[in-house]
Amino acid sequence: MNHHPPSPTSTTPPPDHPPSVTAKSWLDDACIAEIDHFVKTLSGIQTKGVRPDLIGSIITHYACKWIPELSGEPDHHPPPQSATVSYLKKRFFIETIISVLPPEKESIPCSFLLRLLKTGNMVNTDRNYLQEVEKRVAWRLDQATMKEIMIPCFSHVTGTLLDVELMVRLVKRFVDNINVEGLRSGVGLFKVAKLVDAYLAEAAVDSELKLPEFMELAGAVPAQARATDDGLYRAIDTYLKVSFFIF
Repeated sequence: MNHHPPSPTSTTPPPDHPPSVTAKSWLDDACIAEIDHFVKTLSGIQTKGVRPDLIGSIITHYACKWIPELSGEPDHHPPPQSATVSYLKKRFFIETIISVLPPEKESIPCSFLLRLLKTGNMVNTDRNYLQEVEKRVAWRLDQATMKEIMIPCFSHVTGTLLDVELMVRLVKRFVDNINVEGLRSGVGLFKVAKLVDAYLAEAAVDSELKLPEFMELAGAVPAQARATDDGLYRAIDTYLKVSFFIF
């Protein structure tokens, strides 16, 4: 096909390279025309000075239309297409959506970003795009819920059920943002510390979780961020029982 991949809007820094041409070659003309039209329309709306949060709402609405998993609801009517086409279609749409996200950090809900990150990892989205989403999630990690951060590990080389390495990156970046920019109160850090301890309690039941990974995530938040160590102690207790078969 001689279609060109959709270009990022002028307000968004372009990724290192455009959405996957390989994936695009599997899509039909109507599908490509629709997303190309959306990107052009979105660009036109942005030039009119529409508020970033409204731009974000438009993006999330259409993204959920194309990829039902991004809505947080199960897709009861999967399209009648091969698994390969569906896989590549999702990857192409996700890369396109990420390329047009507004630069404003508060424009996209954290819950949507986490679903975007989860689905993007599932379909092996280009790392450059996923890193952009990780940066955005880390900025608002204190707004995440336990259910949203339980992202499975899709790596073939990591044996854990949950993507612990991803969680470590998100937490460290969140803490770095606070240290460097100092724009948040301690409340956000306190929330993330509680989130980390609850996450560790869930991850601890996985016998494949290695001690260095457990310790790295536990230590990713400063000690003073925990009002109490009870949650961390419970996670440690669970980990020791699973690791040493003490029941």
